[in-house]
Parts: sequence; C-alpha cells; structure tokens
Amino acid sequence: MSSPKMSLFSPEKFLADVKHVCQMFGASYSEEITKRMIEVYAASFHRGAIQWRVTDRPGDAVNYRFFERERINIIQPAIDANILDAHNTMIPLFQAWSSLFGEAPIQLCDFDAEKGLVKAWLYLSGYRQLDDILDAPGIPDTISRHREAFHSLNLKIVRYVAVDFYAHTINLYFRAAGPLSYEAATKYVALADSPPPLQKDYNDMIKFLNPEGFAFSVTIHAGTGLIGRVAIYAIKLPTGESPVIAQRLTQLFEEVPSYDEEEFNGVAWSYGKSGKSYMKAERSYCGELVRLLRSWNSDLSS
Repeated sequence: MSSPKMSLFSPEKFLADVKHVCQMFGASYSEEITKRMIEVYAASFHRGAIQWRVTDRPGDAVNYRFFERERINIIQPAIDANILDAHNTMIPLFQAWSSLFGEAPIQLCDFDAEKGLVKAWLYLSGYRQLDDILDAPGIPDTISRHREAFHSLNLKIVRYVAVDFYAHTINLYFRAAGPLSYEAATKYVALADSPPPLQKDYNDMIKFLNPEGFAFSVTIHAGTGLIGRVAIYAIKLPTGESPVIAQRLTQLFEEVPSYDEEEFNGVAWSYGKSGKSYMKAERSYCGELVRLLRSWNSDLSS
C-alpha cells in the first residue's frame, strides 16, 4: 500500500505567498528575515506542517509556524544563526519543559513575517498533569502561584506549552472538559480580569467547540505573574462553516492558499483585561496539518 500523499514545501512559493498575504492584510513583511528563517530551519519546513495565523485587529502581524514530526533542538540553531540572544530569559524555561517526560516533547517554532522567530512551542506528546509542568526545575513562583486557581477550574491537563521571546510570556494550553457551560466560560475569562463573553460569542462557542474537550490557553508574564490573556479554541472547523467573524478572518479562510489535501481552518476567542477581546484564526498551508494533529489525538471540532 502506498503512503498518503503530502503537500510539499517550496521555499520559492512560500516566499511569494507570505509577501502576498502580508500585502492582503496590510502587515509588515521582511523578505530577508523570512528567507533567513527558512534557511535556519530548512529541514523542519520541509518535513513539518506549516500553518498561518492572523487576528481580526487591523495592522496586526501575519504569523506562520511549523509543526515538527521529529524531536529536534530549535534553540541552538537560532543562537548559532544570531536570530535569538543566548541570554534571553525565556530559554531556561523552555529547556526545563523540553527535558520533561524523558525528553518526549516535540519543539515547534512560531514566526512573525517581519521579525522572524518570536515564539517556541512544545507539544508535550500526550496528556500531561499541570503539576508536572509547574514543578519542573527552575519554573518561577510567578507561574506556579496560579496552581490553585487552575485546579479550582478543573484545568489539570496540559497539551502544549510555549514561550514568547519578545513579550517574555509563557502559554499553557489546557485540555478543558466539554461541553462548555456559560458559567465555566465566565470563570475562564475572569482569569484575565475580563468580563463574561458576549452571548453571541458563547453561542458560537457551543456550536463549534468539540463537546468532549477543547483547547484553552492562558498567557502569563514570566516576570510579574500577570495573566494577560486567555483564549478558547475551536480547532478545525467543519468544512464551509465558521462562527461570525470579521472580514480579515474570512479573507484568511477564503483567499489565503492552503495546499493540504484536507484543509484546516480554526478560530480562537481571546480575552484580556477590561474586555479587550479579539479573535484570531489559523489555516493550514502545507505538510498535511490535519493528518499530523489527528496523529497527536488533538481535540478537533470536525
């Protein structure tokens, strides 16, 4: 039996597509930086699955990321190529989490179309206990102090963690139990000192979230411990369907190229202090993202 076909990465096509997408969204773009990212992580771009990300806020960056299929070290190549300062304070946190579970986590990279490498992720290779993440060597009290708050909301299982090298924040990506009640949604967003979701947004959430479980993320500043944002994710919307979204996000789904056999479109509702909310959307580019996420047992919405 032959192996399933996989959409292949082309550096030339990708550079043209990134430039076009940035022009479409009025986002800043550096061809020099983008070429450099492709050179430094050439094997990962060719081997992995690539994804787009935009928000509904005019002027925000266009982001792209690769999901790896193998365990690699993404930090040392970045330092060697002078695209990441070896003294960046987020590196020890990332390395501490990378070393957990017999070094099972898989490292992923997140890029800004103008700045280059901005964020590093870890797929933890399964369902992991929150306490194991917070008790990793060197994790500061600014992060672990939220343990009881998370436990009280039954947020005990973590699938991904991430560090932002620019914002000096970390992300915990929980598997939250479904179906989502309005009471639970209200308590989740209150972690970021946000008022409850609008009823129309909640209605979309219960329509598109996986009722068995879904992704919920928390953004914490590593220095201060402030929870700046939380987000609720609908990962892989049903084909041809989406919540009520802004024109920018509709453009992503309808006009931005995806070469995968099965397309991935996803959304997240993001909440911050004093009702500063927005939506973000993600779309597959190449490398058969859906196939990869299914192999990771992700909580897809379709």
